Formats: sequence, structure tokens, C-alpha cells
Amino acid sequence: MTRFVGRRRELTEAKQTLGRSRLVTLTGVGGVGKTRLAVRLASDLRRSFADGVWMVELSALREPELLPRTVADALQLPGQTAGAQLDRLSEHLSDKHLLLVLDTCEHLVDECALLSEVLLRAAPRLRILTTSREPLDVMGEHNLVIPPLPVPDGPDDAGDGAAGAAGEAGGGDAVTLFADRAEAMVPGFALTPGNRATVARLCRRLDGIPLAIELAAVRLRTMSVERLMDRIDDRFRLLGTSRAGHDRHRTLRAAIEWSHELCTPEEQKLWARLSVFPGDFDLEAAERVCAGHGVAADELFEVLGRLVEKSIVLCERDGRRYRLLDTLREYGLEQLDGLGERPDLLRRHRDHYLGLAERARAAAMGGEQVDWLIRLREENANLRVALEYSLTTAGEERTGLRLIVVLQHYWMCLGLFGEARSWYERALAAPYLTGIERARIAYGAGMVAVQQGDVDGARPLFAEALEEDDLDLRAHALHGQGLIALFEGRLGPARSLLEEACAAFAKIGHQDPLALLTGPHLSSVHLLCGEEREALAVAERTVRSGEATGERWNHAFALYARGAALWWLGEHEAAVRDLLDCLRIKESLGDQLGITLALDLLTPAPVVRGDHEQAAMLLGATDRMWRTLGASLQYGPHYMKRRAMSERAILRTLPRDRFEAAKRRGAALSVAEAIALARGEAVQVPRDDEPDPLTGREREVAALVAEGLSNREIAERLVIAKRTVDSHIEHILAKLGFNSRTQIATWTERRERGAAPSA
Repeated sequence: MTRFVGRRRELTEAKQTLGRSRLVTLTGVGGVGKTRLAVRLASDLRRSFADGVWMVELSALREPELLPRTVADALQLPGQTAGAQLDRLSEHLSDKHLLLVLDTCEHLVDECALLSEVLLRAAPRLRILTTSREPLDVMGEHNLVIPPLPVPDGPDDAGDGAAGAAGEAGGGDAVTLFADRAEAMVPGFALTPGNRATVARLCRRLDGIPLAIELAAVRLRTMSVERLMDRIDDRFRLLGTSRAGHDRHRTLRAAIEWSHELCTPEEQKLWARLSVFPGDFDLEAAERVCAGHGVAADELFEVLGRLVEKSIVLCERDGRRYRLLDTLREYGLEQLDGLGERPDLLRRHRDHYLGLAERARAAAMGGEQVDWLIRLREENANLRVALEYSLTTAGEERTGLRLIVVLQHYWMCLGLFGEARSWYERALAAPYLTGIERARIAYGAGMVAVQQGDVDGARPLFAEALEEDDLDLRAHALHGQGLIALFEGRLGPARSLLEEACAAFAKIGHQDPLALLTGPHLSSVHLLCGEEREALAVAERTVRSGEATGERWNHAFALYARGAALWWLGEHEAAVRDLLDCLRIKESLGDQLGITLALDLLTPAPVVRGDHEQAAMLLGATDRMWRTLGASLQYGPHYMKRRAMSERAILRTLPRDRFEAAKRRGAALSVAEAIALARGEAVQVPRDDEPDPLTGREREVAALVAEGLSNREIAERLVIAKRTVDSHIEHILAKLGFNSRTQIATWTERRERGAAPSA
């Protein structure tokens, strides 16, 4: 949102270091600009890594055990699989050529060190860039200390002099940064012979720390540069942080304390209370958690707005979300402790997000279900803090258990199985968990385990849930046992258990998304047993139920089940319509399992149309997606046999070499591109058996277009005239049938990795 200033030397050194070292850590004091530099560096290097550059923000993560899961989420790796998440990450990255950026590691140094060491050993083409206030201390790590921005030479604090005046007449990146931010605060501001020396002294007093400079620039809205310099001089002397101390932590603290002192009492109190949020938050959360006792509810929005204006709080996502910078959050937490309000704020924070989760659960059977699930996904960091507080605070544990039960449908619907299982395991280990409370937790843990393919882990959990005399819980546990039988290929017992669960739910009259899921599962069992008409009847009932209530997550699975039955009954057009509708819902939720199942069943559709290569590409895409999910037991051996029929049908008409080449192209597709292909949309994927239409020079120009260079920059790189580059690009567009540089870049990237099986 603001101009990147300076850091040429650091950028150059970091690029060179990343070229020879696979782990580089940017260290420095808080507020020195480590994250900003890492983002700029990653942006500059993104074309150098075939599998891209991936940013993992760790500032909101407070549970070390969730670090691998957080990295997996950033890599868009679904949490389907049982077992060690770090092993899954290692497997996923083993053949990837990418740069992984771990931002803000200082509160997770040991965990980030272990993660980096394991991943670098497993993935020979992986490079990792981290930011931290201290090195990870890992073998092979190259540490780059990021200094403050250069400031002009000047006189000592004691006096002035000709040499100092001469030095201050110069510039420096710190001065440039101040001028840039000042112009944004006060349009028309400019460095002049009259104010340059004062600005230089101010930047020197702030030791060139970017955050401190930016905080100071905000004050130009209310005072002149000269007054600003006077105030900051007074503040530094008051805090005893003279420049002679060279203590940059205290210098930054002084700047923050000074900014804090210039806030009104209301602003100070709200700043402290907002620090209870680990990451971003919305206005409703701020009002419910932070209002009262000195911050009136009807005035909170105005106070929050003033904190945004003072650059204490960031306003993001089109004004929907707010966030404190990490350093300012840490300072706010100190103030909160000083006020003695942290326990109360944490409880209010938990109560708000518990209420949010309960509202989402209440809406789980209606038309607002998807919107609520997406909203909860935005609050995942806050939900983690709420759970951690509840499970570790005496007297709050049972509220934490309640929150775990309430979040079950959220974790299941979005496929957050790895995270859910970690919370269930913590709850099951609690000594105070007994009776029906424990049985409900055991059922939830069992459902997560079975979805991960861990049927041995799920079996005793469902048995434990069945020990309680509760009809609703019994129906859910029978459903879980039916899934175990299905995934193990025992279709007869699976059908009996699922029919019993469906009858139990119908008798109780209670419905929730997981209860409704018995319908699609029972339909699938009928279909795998060769009972297509029975499968269609069950699916039809479930589809009608979803249409009546507006529920969408299970409704999509019902459409999938109906589409599957229709396909096997020969009604292909109707089946494809159902599957595309299912795909649309699952895509909006990011439900990777649902997407993969729908694409699996859409694979034969191109065969019916005679497009065997497109079918092979879809098969290659879903092969990779199943490997990514790691859910080899999903729907069991009977399902996998039917899936293999698609491959045999394609091979009857497509030669083996063309089939394998098309599968490789399909494996190179992203999930979004695979969905587009299934919809019949054009997807640009180069064939590895077709000639390159471009000349050698045109390929060079196309590659530089893909790097983001302008025509003039390409001309300078190739030492040719710009008009020659213009001509080359016109020829490239004409040969490829494109009308934009973006299409050239996409085509080039696909050409480079289209033939790689591991892409």
C-alpha cells in the first residue's frame, strides 16, 4: 500500500545469499522492516522458482504443534491425512522447486528450526527464507542482519556544527522514507532547505528504524516538523534512551511509548484491549470484546478509526478487517497486563467466538450455511486462541469442550481434519472428561480419524460413543461404523449400519449436516453393490431435503450421489449437470475431497463425447489430487475398481504414449484449472508432443515477458532495439492466437513444466 524505499544493498545481498544457501534468515529488531524486505525479495524472485513462492505468516500462531498444519494450509495442502503432518509436508515438497517464506518466527524458533531442517533434507530443490528477531541456529543457515535505514551524518546530541550541518544537508533512505510517508499524511509536504536538517536529526534520533519513522510521520497531521523534533527529544531524554546507548529495542519502544502517550485515554485503552486478538478481527468482534469500562460501545468505532488514522491499527480487506502490527500488539499486551484486564478480555474474547460458532452451527441447516462457514474460516486464529484459553484455564475447561463440539461441523465441512484431531486428542486426554461429554468428543474424533483413512484409530472411538444411552449419539456412531465398513470394502455390513443410522435419525427427527450425510453414503453403498435404482432413490430423497432447507454442504454430496446413480443408469447429461452443480458448491467452500470426488466421476464424460485426451488429463489431475489428499481408503476398494474402469475405457481408444502424455499434462493443472477443464472451458496447457511454434529469439522474448519485464527492459536485456522487441511480441501474439502479455506468460510457464510428471 506504500512505496518501498531503499534496501538496495540488502536486496542484492539477500538474492545472492539465497543463490548459494538454502536457508536464509533475516534478523533484526522489531519494526526494522524484515517482513517488508522479505515480501519484496520474494516478489522479485517469484519467476525463479518453477513451483512458486509461498508466504506463511506465523504472527497469529500461538500453538507450536500447529506449525506444520499452518504451513500446509498456506501451501493449500488439504488436511485429510492421518499421521505426522510434517511427514506429509516432506512428501509434498520432495520434488518441488519453490521458495518458502516463514514470517515472524521469533516466538516459534525451536519449532521453525526443526521444521526447516526436516523439510530441507527431504526436498533438495526447496529454499527457505525466514524472518525472526533471532536466528534459527540450524546447520547451513545463513543469517542476514537487517540494519535500520541509513541516516545522514550529523552532530552529536550535545551541539551543532558546520560538519553536522553539511552532513544533514545530504539525504539517506531514512529521510526519503520520512518524506514519502509525510507527503501521504500532509499532501504537499516536501523536503526543503529549511526543514531538511530537522528531518535528518529526527531520523537520526529514531535510529533509522522504519516503524518509528512511520509513527513519527503520522504526527505531522497535528504538529510541525520542528515541534515534532522537540517532542521526540523530550521523550527520549525522559525515557533515558539516548543514542549513546545504541539499544535499538528501547529506541523503538520509546517511539511506541511516545505514540502511546499522544493517544487519548480511550485510544490507549482500546489499543491495549485490541491486543487480545492474535491476528485480524472485524468490527463486531472489537465492539463485543473491547467495549465498556472506559470505551463506550457507541463510541468504539470512532475510537478505532482514530487508531487507524494514527497507524496504530491497520484496516484491511476493503475495510472489513483490522489488525495490529506485531510490535504494537506486544506493547498493547503489556499495557493490558498493567490494567489487570487480560483474564477478563481473554474470557470475553472466548465468549464472543463461542457465540459466533454457535450461530454458525444454528445456521448449518439453512441457506446461510456457506456464508457462515467462510466467516468461521476467517476467524480460525481467533478460534484457536479461544480453545487454548479454555483448555488451559482453571474453571473454563468445560466451556472449551463445548466449543470443540460446536466446531465439529465447521472442521468437517471444510476438511480441517488435522487441526480438529489435535484438539480432540487434547480433550480426550483431560482427566475431567467423563460420561456423555467424553462420548461426544470420542465420536467427533472418530469421524475425523475415519475421514483421514485411520479406521483402526476410529473403531474404538465409535465403540466408546455407543456405550452411552443417547439415541442421537448412537445414530451418529452407527454412521461412523458404516463408514469404516465401506472404506474396508465390507459392503453388506456398511449397508446395514447406514440403513440403521438413517432409520434412527428419521425416528429422532433431529437433523444436522453430518446426520444428513448418511443419505449420500448409503446411496454410494447401494451403487457399489450394483443397486443403481436403490442408490438413485436414496439420493433423490436427500437432494429434496437439501432443496427444502437451503443447506448446501451435504446437498452437494447428495447431488454427487444422484449424479453417480444417473451416470450408471445411462442418463449422462442429467448426471453431468448434477456433478457440475456439486462442483460449484464444493469449490466455493474449498472442500478438496468433494472436488476430487466430483472430478473423478466427471472423467468418463469426455469419453462419451469422444474427447479421450481430455479424459486422460482429468484422470491425471485427480490422480495428483488423491495423492495430495493422501486418502487412499476413501470409499474403499470397490470405489477404486470403478475408478479404474475409466482408465481402461480411455486406453481402448488412445495409444499408451498419448494417454501418458495427456495424464502428465493433467497432473500439471491446478485445482482451478482442472475444474475449468471439467466444465469444458479452455485451459492453456502445452502438449509435450507438439512442435514449438516460436523461433529461438521469440522464446527468449516470451520468457522475459513471463518474468514481468517491459518491452524496453527486454530490449536492454537482449541488447536489441525496442521496436524489434515490439515486432517479436506482435509475432508471438499472432502465432499463439493470444491478445495479451498475460496469456504469453501463462503459456510460457505451462510450456516449461507441462511435460514434468511431478509438476
